[in-house]
Amino acid sequence: MKIDEAYARVILNAKAEPTLEVVLRTGGSWVQASSPSGTSAGSHEAQAWPKADSVDEGVKIAKERLEKEVFPEVVGKDLEPGEVDEIIETVDGTERLEKIGGNAALALSIAAVKAEAWEQGVHVFEQVAEMYGGKTARTTPLENVIGGGAHGGATDIQEFLLAVPADTMSESILITSAAYREIKTVLKEIDPKFEGALTLESAFVTHLPTEQILQLLASIRDELKSVGYDPIIGIDVAANELWNGKEYAWKKEGVTRSTEEHEEYLKELVKAYGLKYLEDPFHEDAFEDYARLQKNTDATIVGDDLLVTNAERIKRADIKGALIKLNQAGTVSRTIRAVKEARKKGMMITVSHRSGETDDPFLAEFAVGVGADLAKIGAAGIRTVKLNQLLRIDPLI
Repeated sequence: MKIDEAYARVILNAKAEPTLEVVLRTGGSWVQASSPSGTSAGSHEAQAWPKADSVDEGVKIAKERLEKEVFPEVVGKDLEPGEVDEIIETVDGTERLEKIGGNAALALSIAAVKAEAWEQGVHVFEQVAEMYGGKTARTTPLENVIGGGAHGGATDIQEFLLAVPADTMSESILITSAAYREIKTVLKEIDPKFEGALTLESAFVTHLPTEQILQLLASIRDELKSVGYDPIIGIDVAANELWNGKEYAWKKEGVTRSTEEHEEYLKELVKAYGLKYLEDPFHEDAFEDYARLQKNTDATIVGDDLLVTNAERIKRADIKGALIKLNQAGTVSRTIRAVKEARKKGMMITVSHRSGETDDPFLAEFAVGVGADLAKIGAAGIRTVKLNQLLRIDPLI
């Protein structure tokens, strides 16, 4: 593709924070792409924005560097998306994309994929599959239905998750959405303080303790099983937020646990409520703890802050699941390398949103393009941009 023109503009994400949208013109058509931001960020992932006193200033600096240092290297040239990513890395020159900012880099990287898809006359998910070297496949949405931790609520566990595998993405989405609405109805009945509040990811905020939340999800699961589905319920512990350097401090619940006590508690939850998915159970460098827990539980242990969508860290991990976040890597090419490495190790792939999402549907395209097992998206609000894109893609596969 020949990039005829490129510019960046500031837009807002779901946290009312500024982010960048990159616009490219190629062959008479315009494409645009934007990058989300996270709330719980691991120290090993791509740096979101150049260092600054505020996110607003960081976005401003990133925009200036894109316009002055990166765009001149791509405009007027005939490039493939992977070559655009190489230029980004060369101009930035740092492992964590600290000069340009991983979010700014990703916006350009995604825009290049969209531009190539337009020029080739294919769907974006097909272009992703071409880059990945595999076949497109339906994914199952994994929805954050009740929130806690840094996102709100009375429990230190950050997310309570539900997925309903089905024959089609459409069926899965519609059934899970119905369950989400049912959860709201039940919360009104069993939580006297529940007022329908939502986290940034549109998960319900409840005053119920962990065990009661999991009992609610287990009852929803059993109800769906009775009509022929096999739902997945799980949790994102986001344990990096609990780790104080020596032990795990469950501040909202008023409990401090050693690594051993913390692990035993999580194993008890898995066993008691039939959890199949357990994300970020330990802090970001606890490779041995992750491996030990995976050997001693039936749940799929999924690494987020541990792996940060980094192929080299994935190589070190002895667990069954990898969370894939595009802006942790900073480019589509880096993200694809991480997915490939995870697949080599036989890992389940979960492509994930961030709390500060935008109205760009690329996450859905990417999940289908790499054949992700799960797409962690959320259930409502701006998350429906991705869910609706999966509904549109479904009949095309």
